Amino acid sequence: MRRFLLSSWLLFAPWANAQVLLKIDNNGIQLDGYFYTASSQKAPTIVALHGCGGMLNPRGQPNLRTVAYAKFLNEQGWHVLFLDSFTARGVKSVCGSGGNVPPSLRVTDVQAAVAYVAKREEVDAQRIGILGWSHGGSTTLLANEKNVQYVVAPRAALAFYPGCGDGLGRINWQPARPILLQLGAADDWTNAGFCQRLAVQWTELVQQDTYANANHGFDSDAPVRPVLLKTPHGSKTVHAGGEPAAKAASQAKLIAFFKEYFK
Repeated sequence: MRRFLLSSWLLFAPWANAQVLLKIDNNGIQLDGYFYTASSQKAPTIVALHGCGGMLNPRGQPNLRTVAYAKFLNEQGWHVLFLDSFTARGVKSVCGSGGNVPPSLRVTDVQAAVAYVAKREEVDAQRIGILGWSHGGSTTLLANEKNVQYVVAPRAALAFYPGCGDGLGRINWQPARPILLQLGAADDWTNAGFCQRLAVQWTELVQQDTYANANHGFDSDAPVRPVLLKTPHGSKTVHAGGEPAAKAASQAKLIAFFKEYFK
């Protein structure tokens, strides 16, 4: 197991809850983590993983999705650590070229983050969950694999529109704990079919919900728009944007799922 070194300092908060910028050492890489505190008492904690575009806005601050979800999760009484896997590595985006910082590499970031939060006084170390979107959702899947070791094992994981192909659907991927997949039926960026097959293959630990008319990023408030991806195999246009019904339903599922495993 790697050794994880810890340090932190206080930042201004986007609302009344305290936001702390942490430095989490992952084998010599000083990762930024933004810790949003729900209360001063011991509480469940979510380790949250951003998508391929990173978690910061052009001003270098947590973007709207990060702030909105931090507030949403805090309102449930849960602390949340948003983990920035890109900035310390000099990367802003891996959309279309995920090889720079692949999900498999980010798994070690998750291990470091879980080791960190498990030591914080306000964290109930027996109730830690993993939550990821898109590229971070794929990371969530891999971080939930049976052979991935933790100082303290997370209780459950949830992934929004992850990429479940590229080997994740092979029989040698074995989930270690319950995981819920939230998928869009109209997603032309990460095909829901691969994830649905995982749920069929691992019925005891993998659950999924697929939402009609939902594109990639359906839990946002942004309108659906085309996105040009430049990949090593050429360019392609996909679509991303919110779908109100899917957003509401998936966030309700998120709350119910983690409440069940945080009992």
